[in-house]
Amino acid sequence: MSDRKNLNRAVSVARGYDPYTSEWLEHEFESYALLREHLPVARTEQLAYRRQFNGGWLLTRYDDISACLSDTDVFSSQSSDYPQRPWIPQAIDPPSHTAYRRIMNKWFTPEAMTAMEPHLWDFAGELLDKMLQKDEFDFVADFADPFPTVIFCELFGFPLDDYEQLMDWKNTLMHATDGHSAGRALAVAKAKELGLQTPDEGELPSEVAGQVYGATAAALYEYFGGLLEQRREHARNDMISQLIASEYDGERPLTNEELLDTLFLMFMAGLDTVASAMGLIVKTFAEQPDKRREFIALMDDSQKLTLAVEELVRTHAIVLLPRRVTEEKEFEGASMHAGDQVMCPTMAGNRDPEQFENPDEIIYDRVPNRHMGFGHGPHRCLGIHLARRELRIGLQLLHQRMPDYELHPDKKPELFGGMKGASSLWLRKG
Repeated sequence: MSDRKNLNRAVSVARGYDPYTSEWLEHEFESYALLREHLPVARTEQLAYRRQFNGGWLLTRYDDISACLSDTDVFSSQSSDYPQRPWIPQAIDPPSHTAYRRIMNKWFTPEAMTAMEPHLWDFAGELLDKMLQKDEFDFVADFADPFPTVIFCELFGFPLDDYEQLMDWKNTLMHATDGHSAGRALAVAKAKELGLQTPDEGELPSEVAGQVYGATAAALYEYFGGLLEQRREHARNDMISQLIASEYDGERPLTNEELLDTLFLMFMAGLDTVASAMGLIVKTFAEQPDKRREFIALMDDSQKLTLAVEELVRTHAIVLLPRRVTEEKEFEGASMHAGDQVMCPTMAGNRDPEQFENPDEIIYDRVPNRHMGFGHGPHRCLGIHLARRELRIGLQLLHQRMPDYELHPDKKPELFGGMKGASSLWLRKG
């Protein structure tokens, strides 16, 4: 095919870019590769982060994404509308971002997360005991969702009795419009509760989704407010209590709004990412038994296992990172204007052949492996050390206990787009 035809194809792909649809997911990596080669800084008419805006720029080369995520002066993290206020610290730029991160960094050090490992092993074992009593099961519902979510709730001090409600809020806020059937059903129910007209099938209108987000966020903020009041009266050994006792830049306590916005961000980040990545990894293992057996053969060697988990994160990156241009900027031949939106899909950067040899292949001993699966730049994932341990322990113990399995022949995996993952993954023991 001629370069002109490939360029035209790339222009068409960019114009219709919508990573929230099943159609996009079917050809995701092929489409990113086409854009990377022929239109690496692409103007797109339908760019949407949680469907909150239209139009912007789409980056697909590793170096371009790296440059964007590293330059917080030109590419701001306060990139879109938020149900209440910008989330702390994700949507805050340096130097304020640095001060907020400094408060929380000490809670997520490698040493602190290593101390949690015995509990991670025990809880993962408990979940697997229940799951493996059955010959077929939904891996997401029985393990991938509850394993990191319950650990996060324990860490922060969210009551475990509220697990179902917390999951409903999370799915409504994060998955109302991305192909997650439970998220959409919850959003439709909330819309009807609000008296909004909602179609029975298809996409939720953006104005309806916006009102649903706002109402759900308000309920969650009210819930967090109650937890803050409880901890002010009776402090506990949890992160909510530690957050209340913290000081911004060593000068003052955090305001109530800052506390609420920080809890909201930690909730949104902590209840979804590891579960999504683990679901996609296990789906790949079910579809590619040779790669599963290769993983099992190396996983008892701690050094090889560490490298393998990094490679699995690279090949199963889930995060779309939006940025907002703050000033006129010439970027790799593109004339960007203040207020323009820029989308940085880590799954595209992680498949760039200029950075990774044979990028579509899982190479467990890949070195170096400077992937973006945990983000990049100043806003790189705060919980990276916890996430790595959850993935390592969860995958290792699962395959010690159940080395052979397959996708259920009658229950197709349900995938969602955007900050992508699997909302249902039915497996059958081999």
